[in-house]
This record gives sequence, structure tokens and C-alpha cells, in this order.
Amino acid sequence: MKTGYHAVYAKDYFRGIADAKTHGFDFAQFELGVPEYYLDGLSYAQLREIKNYAEGNGVELTFHAPGDNVSLFADYACVRKGNVEQFRRILEKANALNARHMTVHAGDTSAFKKSGGRGDDFLRAHAGYYEDVLYENLLDVLANAGDVLVCLENYKFNEIIMRAAQRLIDEGRGLWLTLDVAKEHEIAFYRRNRHVIREMHIHDINPAFGSHQTVGTGNIDFTQFKEFTGPEVYMNFEVRPVEEAAKSKLALEELWR
Repeated sequence: MKTGYHAVYAKDYFRGIADAKTHGFDFAQFELGVPEYYLDGLSYAQLREIKNYAEGNGVELTFHAPGDNVSLFADYACVRKGNVEQFRRILEKANALNARHMTVHAGDTSAFKKSGGRGDDFLRAHAGYYEDVLYENLLDVLANAGDVLVCLENYKFNEIIMRAAQRLIDEGRGLWLTLDVAKEHEIAFYRRNRHVIREMHIHDINPAFGSHQTVGTGNIDFTQFKEFTGPEVYMNFEVRPVEEAAKSKLALEELWR
């Protein structure tokens, strides 16, 4: 079982890699929503330097795609084209860095509730449309993946996202999955697709501070997720800063022992 941490606060790639080694992690997952880690401005000489530094320290590189202000449900033609081009650039450089995988969020659809109702009639009527948009956008991302595994995370998962993902998995299009244990998930979906899980995100939730807390300080029952582990599933501790991720790693090992 390989373990890593979510690099957000390290000042650059070299510091993030050094922190992974110092705290006994096998990989670092760099958050591409952090300006200091944007790949666009890095030359291939700089990428080669980062790659050599990571390999020299025995640390693998993985990525988390920008997901808070980018959506794979984008359906305007120019925005879709821009999204695909940005993912192509990211994946091209991730391949140059020999990154193992990149986790992505699907994002959000439009939604318009009616007064006095809990459901969303608009989204129900347009479910097939948005499923196709997500399917097509993910297909475009996968076409540029190269040797990097593209893993879809259960961020705001719903039936639309799961149907699009299941189509891609069943068709053998090369989509992989990330299971975030602290986000809403349908356990049957992950059991059915156990063979394509390649990453787990580990963090706790407590009433005082919400998610991304140190393991053991909240109410997540981590024992129920042990069935999804294996040598091919990388364990990413999404707890910041890195010192708390290291504490979480030790706490999880103790819980699972």
C-alpha cells in the first residue's frame, strides 16, 4: 500500500517532494488549483529538474486537477474547447513528469428548483443531456491522458455522474476512480467497480471544523473502507498541513491493525 499527501502549502515542487520524503510518504499529490504549482509556465528543462529530484528522493508524483472553478459539465462550445485544451496541456506535462495519476472532479450542473419543492424538475428533465455532456468531456480528457491514469473522484456524486462514469468504465475507455471516504458516496457503485479504483482520499470529519481533519478526530468509520485497499490503490491523506497528514497515516495504520 502506497501512501501520500495532498500538497497545498509547500512553496514549490521541490519543497513538496522534500516534505513527502521527510514524513515517510511514497508520493506527493500536487493540487493544480494552487498557482505555485501551475504547469503551464514550466519549461521542459524545469519539468526534467523536478522529475529528477522526485526520482532521486524516491517520491512519486500525482496530481489533483483544478476542480473548484472548473467543471466538466461545461456545455458552452467555447468553454468546453478551453477546458479540453487546458486538460491537454496539464496531461502533456504530467506525462513529462512521469506522474502516476491525476484525480478530477466532475463539477456541477445547472439547477433550478421550484418554490415549495425539494426536488429539481429542471435537472430531472435534463438529466440525459448533462450525462452526455459529462461523458463527452471526460472522453476528451481521456483521449489526452497518455500514461497518466485519470481518476474521477466522488465529489458531489449523483446519479448523473455515476451513469456517465459507468458508461465509460463498461466501454473500457480508461476511466479510473478515486474514492474519497469523507465525501458522499454510494458503496454499491464502488463495490461494482472495485477493479478500477486507483486512489483513496483519507481525512476525517468533525462537527467543529468539518472535513479534512486529522484521522481519529472525527466520526468517520475507516474500518468500512479497508475492503477497497490493495497494492494498486494509492492512499492519499488529504489533511493539511503535511505534519497532520503524517499523524493521520499513523492513526489509520493503528485503526486498521
